[in-house]
Amino acid sequence: MSILSLQNVVKRYPMGQNEVLALKGVSLTVESGELLAFAGPSGSGKTTLLNIVGCLDQASEGEVILDGQRVQGLSAAALGLLRAEKVGFVFQSFNLIPVLSALENVELALRLGGQPPDRARAEQALVDVGLADQLHRRPNQLSGGQQQRVAIARALVKAPKLVIADEPTANLDSVNGAAVLDLMRKLNEERGATFLFSTHDNLVLSRVNRVVRLRDGEIVADERVSR
Repeated sequence: MSILSLQNVVKRYPMGQNEVLALKGVSLTVESGELLAFAGPSGSGKTTLLNIVGCLDQASEGEVILDGQRVQGLSAAALGLLRAEKVGFVFQSFNLIPVLSALENVELALRLGGQPPDRARAEQALVDVGLADQLHRRPNQLSGGQQQRVAIARALVKAPKLVIADEPTANLDSVNGAAVLDLMRKLNEERGATFLFSTHDNLVLSRVNRVVRLRDGEIVADERVSR
C-alpha cells in the first residue's frame, strides 16, 4: 500500500524578473514501510522535494497524495494539521530546544502535534533510542549522537506514518552516524514507519532499501537495493 504518491510535481521559485525551476515534473510512488533515500548533489532538488512531501511547502504544479490525502490546495492550517498528524522530522542540526531536557523536548512534540501530554510515552520513546539514562539532560549536556537520538525519539513519539530525515548524518562523525542510521533502520523494521532521507552521504545510502537519484530537479535513477 502506498503512503505517498507524486505525479508530475513542479516547483518554481521567483528570482527577480525570472524564476528558478527546482523540480521538473517529478513522479514517484513510495510504499508504506520503505526506507528510501533521495540522493544527489547540492541543488539537485532533494530538500525541496522533502519540504513538499512533508507539507512544509506546496508544489507549483502536479499532485501530491500523502496517506490518502490530496495535499494540493490545502490551507496553511490544514497543512499544519496534516503535518502534525502524519509526519515526523529529523533535522541535520537537531533543532532541540536548549532550555528543555531531552524528556521535555520529546514531550513537547506531543503537545505541538495536538496530542495530550504523556510523560510515560515520551520516556518510552527515549528508552527505545537507548537514552534511558539521559532523560533529564539538556542538549548541551549530550553528545552529537545523543542529540540526534533525542531528535529521532521526538519524531517517532507521535507514531507518524512518515519520518523525514534531511541530511541526518551531516553533523555527526562516522561512528555516531552509523549508530544513528542503524537505529533508524531497526525502528523502521520493528514499527513499519516509512523513512525518507535526503543525503549525499554514502553511509546513508549503504543502510537504505531504495535510492532515488536526482539531478537538476529531475529523477535520473530509481534503484531498489537488496540487503
